[in-house]
Amino acid sequence: MSVATNLLSANVSSMETDASGWAPGTNTSVARTTARAYAGVASLQLTASAAGTVRATTSGRVAVTAGAPYLCYAYVANASAATGRTATVTVTWYGAGLAGPLIGSTTSQAVTVPSTGWLTPPPILLATAPATAATATVTVTVTGMSAGSAVSVDAVALGPPALLEGSLLSYNVQGCEVDASGWQPIWNCGVSRTSTRSYEGWWSLTMTATAAGAMRAGTVAAVPVTAGEEYYASAWIYPPAGGTELRAQVRWLDSSGAVLTTSSHPWTGLAASTWTRCVVIDTAPAEATHARVVLEAVATASGQVWTADQIALRPTPVLPGSMIGYAAQSMEAGVSAWTAESGCAVDRSTALAYEGVASLAVTATGGQDAVITLAQDLPVAPRQAYQVVPHVYHAQAEAPVIVDMLFTWKAADGTLITSTFYRWSMAAQGGWYLPRGSGVAPAGAALLTVGMRFLAPAAGDVFYVDEVLVAVGGIAAIPDPIDGVYGAAISVQGLTTGGYTYWGLWRMGPDGALTPVRGPHGDLTQSEITGDIDIAHDFEAPLGVRIRYYLKLWTGSAYAAFTSDSIVIPEPDPTMVVIKDPGQPARQTTAVVATLPDWSRSARQGVNPIRGRARPIVIADVRTSRTGTLTLVTETAADADQLWWVLETGATLLLQWPPFWGERDIYVQVGDVTEAHIVAYAEHGDRTWSLPLTEVDRPIGGIAGSATRTWQTVIDEHADWLAALQSTETWLGVYSGVS
Repeated sequence: MSVATNLLSANVSSMETDASGWAPGTNTSVARTTARAYAGVASLQLTASAAGTVRATTSGRVAVTAGAPYLCYAYVANASAATGRTATVTVTWYGAGLAGPLIGSTTSQAVTVPSTGWLTPPPILLATAPATAATATVTVTVTGMSAGSAVSVDAVALGPPALLEGSLLSYNVQGCEVDASGWQPIWNCGVSRTSTRSYEGWWSLTMTATAAGAMRAGTVAAVPVTAGEEYYASAWIYPPAGGTELRAQVRWLDSSGAVLTTSSHPWTGLAASTWTRCVVIDTAPAEATHARVVLEAVATASGQVWTADQIALRPTPVLPGSMIGYAAQSMEAGVSAWTAESGCAVDRSTALAYEGVASLAVTATGGQDAVITLAQDLPVAPRQAYQVVPHVYHAQAEAPVIVDMLFTWKAADGTLITSTFYRWSMAAQGGWYLPRGSGVAPAGAALLTVGMRFLAPAAGDVFYVDEVLVAVGGIAAIPDPIDGVYGAAISVQGLTTGGYTYWGLWRMGPDGALTPVRGPHGDLTQSEITGDIDIAHDFEAPLGVRIRYYLKLWTGSAYAAFTSDSIVIPEPDPTMVVIKDPGQPARQTTAVVATLPDWSRSARQGVNPIRGRARPIVIADVRTSRTGTLTLVTETAADADQLWWVLETGATLLLQWPPFWGERDIYVQVGDVTEAHIVAYAEHGDRTWSLPLTEVDRPIGGIAGSATRTWQTVIDEHADWLAALQSTETWLGVYSGVS
């Protein structure tokens, strides 16, 4: 028995400082005493002036909410041994304001005060504040007093009852703290309540068998539910000696009150005289409008008594966006949703739990990786990212453990397409960890099986898994070749996952080497996270080979990362070279190669002959970069114009050759260019070009404009044509997006 929040102040509740929070009633004087206390060191003493009744009322009013339930109780004890006395608590309701009008009062059942010791259970009141109530006071009354006798009052409380969060059942149905009127026998039993034992508060529900065999008790009132929503009913059960089996049930009713179906979960092997939480999880069927909770225990003899407390029916706390049900998320009703694939055994454990009272215990057998998978395939859509985020606890204090989030992608008929994983290093024992893994569904994927792999655990190692999220999203990079130009567009998402500060994006070549992707303000090696998604463009990626992209999020030394699936950017005609301006990707073209450069690297050295010596002294430095002349051929005037469009800025250019030519992509500075007629016929448009090249380093700086810019881009960027014209001085600016 408890309140979620005691509205009475600490001194009013327990008189640890003084008795100023209480006003005496007629025939009563009040004082603080340390002669006895239920909690702390002091209590409130009520002394009778004459034989009869004593009472005390809180001096101030506390704010209450009209229509809300409230719980009130107070512990009472005789100052000296006495009999024939009863105690009650009363809540008096008032309207708004310091002098708000009296609305009415609610009084608990009278409870006999024991001759000695504290009255436990105390008198308990559970009431709903009237419609116009705004404030309330508490009064404690004791009858049967003799002149000069005294009683003590302590640990007084008034507040909202400690109802299980989200429960649709009332507090009295939850634990029978006032009476057992919320429960009814259904089969082979009687129902009552007991204060002999309880899981919470002082009272609990009892079911007494009238004969051996199954017996059922259920809630009297049916509570509203929503068809298609997942719910779970739970109860803490205290079996008697010989009682080991109970079924937690929910009966789903339609609008007429008829039973549509019953959801049931068996709990066997229950330990006698031990509190065990029993749960049933299911989805309200179509046409369901109400539900009742039913407890079905198997009695082994007539007169056998089963006890239940903290009984609830509530929507399951499924994580937002979850693709799996609560049974797979939190293991409250068992572990049948998970399968031990290899290297381990799985079981439900109450030794540790992140949420609820149970978790999935994964016990390694040793000698191989421990692998578990979700027993169901989940529907997915191609090119969509999905994430797995479990809570994991390593019970052994050992070296860090590697855990992989597993993604197995399948076609609609179950045929395997591919498997991917996301690796996480989990430190040694020290608490619950939250490894995050994500993957992108490949083309043709319709189903996903998720799992976890613990790498090379020792035999007997135990990992606890709880509150698993499987959902759309997560950290991902999805690259695509860009139609019409030589480059890639990389969609990145999940940047806000984990609360990191920065993100970076690198291209991973066939050899695994990482090269930063160029962004608007320079390389994307440390961009501040301002949103969850972004799109990067890579116009320097090699052609005709498989590349991937590495996305990293970090704050300090903490980070998360994702490696994309591979893509291939198509190469040009095998006779052509691609010429690009890395800083202005709109400036790119192709041209037929007439002759490749004959590369030379000049020596930097001084040869100094020495008198009297046959051999000179040579002072040398590193050689220069490569130089050579590339000869190109264009066919039309449009081709020539496009080549001049790329060359005329004088900026560093990127040359990309067909992969099989044996030439690596190169950044060059182009010297004096010669455009020559192939034949001396004016109408013949073919030209030959001589491009003197000097190899240079990859240039710094960001991208200006975009090679994918269209008229739609211009429309999207500006409110109207006036805004477009004012944004740049030339049509070139409109074309390139650079003002």
